[in-house]
Amino acid sequence: LVGFPPGGVSDIAARSIVPAASKYLGQPVVVVNKPGAGGTLAIDFLASSKPDGYTLINAGSSTLAYGMHTQGVSWGPKDFTVILGHTVYNYAVVIRSDAPWKNFDEWVQYVRENPGFKYGTYGALGTMHIMMEWIAKRIDLKLVPVHFPGDAPGITNLLGGHIQAHLAAGGHAAQVKAGKLRTLLQMTGDPVDPDPKSVARLKDAIPDAPMDVVGLPIGIFGPKGIPDSVHVKLNEVFKKATVENPEFVRTHQLMNMAVEYHSPKELQETLAKAYEDFGKLMKSLGLERK
Repeated sequence: LVGFPPGGVSDIAARSIVPAASKYLGQPVVVVNKPGAGGTLAIDFLASSKPDGYTLINAGSSTLAYGMHTQGVSWGPKDFTVILGHTVYNYAVVIRSDAPWKNFDEWVQYVRENPGFKYGTYGALGTMHIMMEWIAKRIDLKLVPVHFPGDAPGITNLLGGHIQAHLAAGGHAAQVKAGKLRTLLQMTGDPVDPDPKSVARLKDAIPDAPMDVVGLPIGIFGPKGIPDSVHVKLNEVFKKATVENPEFVRTHQLMNMAVEYHSPKELQETLAKAYEDFGKLMKSLGLERK
């Protein structure tokens, strides 16, 4: 399962996994896109699926960790079988290359003088939307979010001039390299711009930013209750199909996304801490569910 439309980061990642996973499992692996609600519709489907190891999802672990806080779902971090973590998103605020703001400070000044700046997200109350709300509150900006089902439609609308910026998760890389977009603020990872040193990093621009809730891994997850023997087999197969797979690594390097292995135990502990930290962040913004 992929919780976003075709052509986005999660979809590209899943499709780069499929050939190797099919080979090592000895049977076809099929990608099914179920976009909507910031990726939670697909996770809802996963949560109610039979825990036999045949239905899995490639998803950002933040969605599993934060769903109770943002979407009011009944599931949380403990309600899934963690297969492994394999990558970290390249989160960035991107703008058109012809935008008048040459750097983050110029953009801040512009927004303060022109309230109502429109930026795109890949889903209401997703990680990047919440982070942009935090930035707006922290440095006193008036911003207007415009929500899309994924990176691909958001970037298309940015290129068409319908929004002024987009919060991307890695799907912006090709357009930045083609000179059509440039990075205004790098949230995680490294910019793909020709002069990456000139791009502002969130951790430097606003040193007290809650970075712990931003850089959670992307991973493979299944429904709760997958038998131990099946769990071990899936971990073995998907480790080979992701972090040990040259095609998977190459695909993510093109988007400047760090490929790194996270064990089931490590990622489960990370999710539990992220759930608590994100709850505190939502409360500080006045966005917690009543």
